[in-house]
Amino acid sequence: MIPSWSKTDHLTYLKRRMIFEDDRKDQAGETALICASCRHPITSVSEQTDVRGRHDHAFSYYRQIVRLGCFRTAPGCLGVQGISHGYSWFRGYAWQIQVCRNCSTQLGWKYTSEDESFYGLIFETLREAESGQENGTAV
Repeated sequence: MIPSWSKTDHLTYLKRRMIFEDDRKDQAGETALICASCRHPITSVSEQTDVRGRHDHAFSYYRQIVRLGCFRTAPGCLGVQGISHGYSWFRGYAWQIQVCRNCSTQLGWKYTSEDESFYGLIFETLREAESGQENGTAV
């Protein structure tokens, strides 16, 4: 069995956030997050947001643990299928499946309430852009 931490181990911004909250916050914010399948820009670390007091959440999904990060925007995502009001991991929010605009890999879900919306993106489907790659928010 794969240890639970290994599914997020590739995202260094999560570690920097905990250890160097003030020192590297500006540097981490500029980091682009890209699709792990095709390297298309999805969002950036600066778009992370807290929902119910946390940026990261874990949920059970068909006997697997899905780990999500919450982001204000994700321009590299495309909503598919209808919007559902049932069985939401975030009570009070409707949800819609989100895929990569480039390769159609499922990246997570967009959650919408009467007051706000955010993207819950699966950590395992994202990578940090390397130096020299597209940096900044996806277009």
